[in-house]
Amino acid sequence: MSQVRLLKRLALWQESGKQQFSQSNWEVQLLKDIEDLLNTQEGNALIDAQMGLSDLKGQFQNHGAPDIQGLEQQLLQQIQTFEKRITRLNLSFIEDNRDFTCFAWKLNATLVGELGGFPISGTIKLHANGQVIVESVV
Repeated sequence: MSQVRLLKRLALWQESGKQQFSQSNWEVQLLKDIEDLLNTQEGNALIDAQMGLSDLKGQFQNHGAPDIQGLEQQLLQQIQTFEKRITRLNLSFIEDNRDFTCFAWKLNATLVGELGGFPISGTIKLHANGQVIVESVV
């Protein structure tokens, strides 16, 4: 239970007493936390000025080729720096993405903690308006 953020643990405790989390609950919660992290704009988080991504809207508004490797490095750096519950993080760009309004990456990682390591899989989608959506693959 210590792998869940403090305020979320308190809310769960207030709602239903002590609750056990299943593997799917851990994955959903972790992916939601990653989504919240990646939707934070750099310089706006009070706890760390480096937390969050730079303004991503410009990636879709210029006429040149987008810097996919640069975007991927930003995503990796943010997740590795601020999400300490995961290890073995891997992102791979989805080249056959059929949605032309976003860039997409496949996320594979291992959640560490009380339950031992178990795999986490998701998709990170960066939309033209700068919004990041992280979805479970399962």
